[in-house]
Amino acid sequence: MKKSGAGRKTPQKQKSGNAGKLTLAIVTCCNLILSIALHLLRKQEVLHAIAGDEDVKLLLTEKKRTK
Repeated sequence: MKKSGAGRKTPQKQKSGNAGKLTLAIVTCCNLILSIALHLLRKQEVLHAIAGDEDVKLLLTEKKRTK
């Protein structure tokens, strides 16, 4: 604590690192949720493609185009 004037003590403001940690936790949770959603969508597309022969051919040609 700082002294000011005639021996009076004024409380100092304490900085806590909780705001940064909370922001990091929220961003991490959002990233996890989006990763899980993307994984489930990709899995659903693969299962849908396996269901029909035409879809499998289309999926294989699309993979070749993207590479």
